[in-house]
Parts: sequence; structure tokens; C-alpha cells
Amino acid sequence: RRGGLTKERKRQRDKRVAHLVRKFIDKLSVWTETDRTADVTRAFRDKIALEVENLKMESFGLEILHAIGATYTFKASSFLKSQKLFGITGLWSRIKDKGQLAKDTWGTISRAIVAQSSVEEMAKAEEKGGEDWTDEKRAEYEKKVAGKILAAAWRGTKFEIQGVLRDVCDRMLNDKTVKLDKRIERAHGLMIIAELFAKAARDPDEEGDFMAFEQLMAEAQMKKEKTADK
Repeated sequence: RRGGLTKERKRQRDKRVAHLVRKFIDKLSVWTETDRTADVTRAFRDKIALEVENLKMESFGLEILHAIGATYTFKASSFLKSQKLFGITGLWSRIKDKGQLAKDTWGTISRAIVAQSSVEEMAKAEEKGGEDWTDEKRAEYEKKVAGKILAAAWRGTKFEIQGVLRDVCDRMLNDKTVKLDKRIERAHGLMIIAELFAKAARDPDEEGDFMAFEQLMAEAQMKKEKTADK
């Protein structure tokens, strides 16, 4: 039964990746299927910049943009370098990619463990009660626990997003049925998107209620770092 569930998840993931590959190729075609003049490139960058402006105003929008930008940068730059060095860097890139995957996996698990520990810690404090367990103390704990749960949830979401996009990039750039020149063009287009995503930022006057969850997570992380420094 578990094996069947795993196969179904894999099937759904493969279907999702295939769908995203088609969408991404269409997105890049605005640039790759043209003469890529300065005007065309500028229009393409403006189109992506508009996407950035919209997404950055969503909750965790900046984090998502930066995570995607990092994935695109690594995949596109690794592919382009491998062409210049006759594929020599390909093996190193795969090793580095697997190393990053292992690091991300451990980071995701660690955040989940920390969140679980915080929940258990609060439950014990609630059960113990006493004069020190005031409404103010309870509210402080609840805020801390919520922040750590959010951090764990975000880490898991980021892990999933980057994992899917790594597969999308691999299929798009390593499809041998497509001419190498076209795949190189795709990689360059990917680098344009990656650059704009990676440098996405909000102005101070753009801050709003949508940042509440981000701030809650950031505060929980800051408290963790302060505790570690003591």
C-alpha cells in the first residue's frame, strides 16, 4: 500500500514537472524564439520584472523569489559552464547539487524537530502552571511556537519548490531531442530570470500586513540565534 502511494506521488510529481516544463518553455520562447535584440531583451526583462513586483508583495514572496532565483542560477550557470569546458564540470555540478539537496533535507528535518520541541516545551509549561505561567508568558510562548512552526512549514515548502524546479530545469536543459544551441539559449534566458528574481527587494513603504507571518518567523529565528550565543 505504501509502495502504491509512493508511485502515485511520483506519478503526480512527474506530471507536474512535465506541465511546468511546457509552461517554462513557452515563457522563455518570448525571448528564445526571436532575434533577441536589445529591444526584445528589454521587453522580456520588463515582463519578468512585472512578475517580480507582483509576487514580492505576497506573503513570503521575497523568500520564494530568492529561492527560485538561486535554483535557476545554479542550474543555468552549471549547464553553460559544462558547454564551455566540454562537459567536465557536469559531474562536479551533479555532486554539488546532491550535496545541496542533502543540506536542504537536513535543514528541513531540523526545523521540524525544533518546532516539535517547542510545542512539547509549551505543553509542559502549560501543564506545570504556577505563578510564573501568566497570560503574558503564555502569549509569548504561543508567539514563539507559531514562529517556529511557520519556519518549519516554510522550509518544507522551499524544499519542495526547489526540488521540483531542479527537475524542471534538468529536463528543459538536458533534452537531447532539442538542439544544443536552443538549450543554450534557454539557459541564457533562465539566467535573465534568475538575476531579476535573486535581486528582488521591497521598499520600506511597501511593507504591510502581508508581512506579519514573515516577521513572526524572523523573530522566532532571532530568539533562537540569541539563545545559541549565550
